[in-house]
Amino acid sequence: MFKNTRFSETLTTDGFVPAWIIGGISSFCRFFEVLVSAYVIFNLSESALLVALNSGLRVAPLLAVGSIIGKYADKFDKRFFINFSTIIFIISSLTAFILMISNLIEVWHLLSLSFLSGLGWAFEFPSRRSFMGDILKSSNVSLGIGMDLTISNFGRFIGPVIAGILIDYFIDYSFVFSSCFYLISFIMTLLIFKITKKNIPDSVEKNKVPSPFRSLIKNHMFRTVLLVTIVCNIWAFPTTSMVPVIAETILKINPTLLGILVGAEGAGCLIGSLLIAGVKNKKIQSLLFVSGSFIFLISIFIFSISDIYILSVFLLFLGGLGVAGFSTMQSVIIVDRTASNLRGSAMGYLSTTIGMQPFGALNVGIICSIFMPAYGIRLSSLQGLVLMVVLLTISELWQRKQAS
Repeated sequence: MFKNTRFSETLTTDGFVPAWIIGGISSFCRFFEVLVSAYVIFNLSESALLVALNSGLRVAPLLAVGSIIGKYADKFDKRFFINFSTIIFIISSLTAFILMISNLIEVWHLLSLSFLSGLGWAFEFPSRRSFMGDILKSSNVSLGIGMDLTISNFGRFIGPVIAGILIDYFIDYSFVFSSCFYLISFIMTLLIFKITKKNIPDSVEKNKVPSPFRSLIKNHMFRTVLLVTIVCNIWAFPTTSMVPVIAETILKINPTLLGILVGAEGAGCLIGSLLIAGVKNKKIQSLLFVSGSFIFLISIFIFSISDIYILSVFLLFLGGLGVAGFSTMQSVIIVDRTASNLRGSAMGYLSTTIGMQPFGALNVGIICSIFMPAYGIRLSSLQGLVLMVVLLTISELWQRKQAS
């Protein structure tokens, strides 16, 4: 999969391991808390729309401030942004725990805390991943990002599984569990500060570009990444927020089996990212990115038709393999093909497209509230497939026109 020299060089790069662990913890806690909050909200309200809204609010801050944070991450020390994000995560999860244990929890509490947690992610996502691109050798960037996605996908897999078990037996203590992990993450951020300025390339500190977006958007692959990310975050990812609703209304399974069902996607992501980590060929990177998004959308569409638990688990696992190609190559393409003085801005613009997910949550939530949840997933994924083909065709024609 990759040479041991590249692997060992990446692991021994100052600051990489703490930043790597922070990514894994952040992913684990995010998917853990998404399932717990979705379960509690649906049981309190029986509203598919509110469940979808909860998922959307966790990424809404990326739309609001993602590009701004990315721009400032290029101008200032990214380590402060990473540190600040973990503080927000701790405050959010501890507040949720206190409300749960006091039996005061209400739907609006969880929705508000989801937005607060999303604000933490808006600081963490563009800053930490572009920071990794800054400290790694250029030949190791794709491997480092691949390793980061691998541990993040492990969190995506194990988070829902553990959440399902805790929902079954210790639901009131779920958020204190994630709080403890966020505390470890905070300690890791302090270790990152051991890196001195001389370890960060000079190009990060100098050569600021007055109009980063104009410089970036000229790149065909950057445009493609933004377009595909918009489609996936409006018409694909919001549909997965309906999985707990499908489990309750169609599959009729207990929380432990629900955790396995949701975790199946994460397992697919984990295995997929292990298989493709360190891919350096740019054509293969692009192919994995686009094909992965199509596989995910098709799997979600077929999942909406299934009423068999084992088949549903397999389809979400297959969708996870698609997400691995999409999400791994998404960051690799952005970080590996962007100048160091533009990485924060590039990740910030990517954050903005990811932050469009609330529009999709509103779309799928309204459809699921009017009709059956399965119809909402089916229609949304079908819309995504059609739009993907149209937008990629337009982008390719635009590129050919520019080249001629």
